[in-house]
Amino acid sequence: MLGKLMKYEWKATWKLLLPMNMLIIVMTFLACVTVQVDFFDSDNSMVIFSAMMILLTYIGSMFVVCIGTAIYLIYRFYTSTYGDQGYLLHTLPVDKHHIIIAKVAVSAAWIFISMMLVFMSVMFLFAEQGEFLVDITEAFESVIEYWGGSEVSGFVLIMTFIATVFHIFARVLKVTACVSLGQLSSDHKVIMSFAFYFAFYFVQRIFTMLYYVFIEILNHANESYRFSYFDNSWEGTLISSILYSVVFYLLTWYVMDKKLNLE
Repeated sequence: MLGKLMKYEWKATWKLLLPMNMLIIVMTFLACVTVQVDFFDSDNSMVIFSAMMILLTYIGSMFVVCIGTAIYLIYRFYTSTYGDQGYLLHTLPVDKHHIIIAKVAVSAAWIFISMMLVFMSVMFLFAEQGEFLVDITEAFESVIEYWGGSEVSGFVLIMTFIATVFHIFARVLKVTACVSLGQLSSDHKVIMSFAFYFAFYFVQRIFTMLYYVFIEILNHANESYRFSYFDNSWEGTLISSILYSVVFYLLTWYVMDKKLNLE
């Protein structure tokens, strides 16, 4: 049943999100041609203006696709789970865990695809002609070294990828938890969802601040050994993402299974 739910969710989202992500590819091609041909060196003001408009449209398309994807996925979760479509969904003999997993997995997949396309797009645009593979390899190594805190290795590469995946899951589940908790309000469900989102944001920032204070206390008490921070490493990202994912998942499941109210 989980496979069928994921298949249905994928079919329901690709008709809009696939063209949006294809827009990134098209605009990347146009922007790369504009940069490589050096249209800005032309003496024709219309050519320069056209080149500027292409690059501005390219930048705008990146924001539109990223923000549009997030907004659509939130809207899709809300309407298909707690909106009019929710009446049909919750009458199916399907476990609530399967519903959550299917929607979160598909949403995380689309976000990951958009992230990779934007990353590859920027690499294509700024890579020197014929040096794309070299530049993108160096870019990946810089990212891995930043998150891994050490030289690039197969283990660090795999763990960084896993940490990134869980980070995306945590972000998606945070939204599902906020939308679900917002349904507990008899009125102003959308407003309450936003309120829960900002409440979680501040709580997370408080936990982060307490973490820094705790590490500083340990370092001050034990001068012979310095405790390192995990915030810029795959370890810290993985641990915090797993913890947040579990918390937000349980909140989503609790509301959907115990407090479901579609009125």
